[in-house]
Amino acid sequence: MSISSSPYVRCFWTGSLYLTNGVTMPIHCTHISTDMIEIEAPDGLQGSKIVKLELKAIHEGKTATLKILCDPKLDVFNEHNKHYIRLSYHTISSKDRAFIKAFADAHS
Repeated sequence: MSISSSPYVRCFWTGSLYLTNGVTMPIHCTHISTDMIEIEAPDGLQGSKIVKLELKAIHEGKTATLKILCDPKLDVFNEHNKHYIRLSYHTISSKDRAFIKAFADAHS
């Protein structure tokens, strides 16, 4: 059973972004859907073609650590001296996608 696409909503979850060169940085989510995510990070992608994202997610009192492999789509240095990064999901478990869908549907 495939899960249909969900709305793109504001999100304030925190977590870590792991680059292919071994760099790990703290991030926070700004927007999320079941297909893509936008985050703010202190540094850019540094040439990574795929990244690992770990999010500390919470919704209606339930917590989860979401682990997602992502394909970078955009990396822009913004007015807050942070990198605004858009990622699409490369590999995500159906359980993690369902958690995101429940969150996005509740906040749309």
